[in-house]
Amino acid sequence: MRAEMFVNSPSGVLVPINGMDSRWGAWSHMAFVPEPLPVVTPGLTVPTFNAVANARAALAALDASARRLPNPALLRQSTLRQEAQSTSALEGTFAPG
Repeated sequence: MRAEMFVNSPSGVLVPINGMDSRWGAWSHMAFVPEPLPVVTPGLTVPTFNAVANARAALAALDASARRLPNPALLRQSTLRQEAQSTSALEGTFAPG
């Protein structure tokens, strides 16, 4: 990451961080600290508000359905495998099923 990108940035600053790892010893790096979000909620147009409300309702319905599954890990594992195969196909590599 180039620190120059964050000089006088309105979105946040880079700060040095460091610590000690029991296996690898001392480490140091830079962390991005974003500026706080505004307290006032931005105004939304009616179509945008409706889209957000519809997305929230869809997520709530999905959450309710997921809670009824006896073993959600079974669905998650097959979904992750399918996503990995799709990604591999896009990259032109082979992933056995």
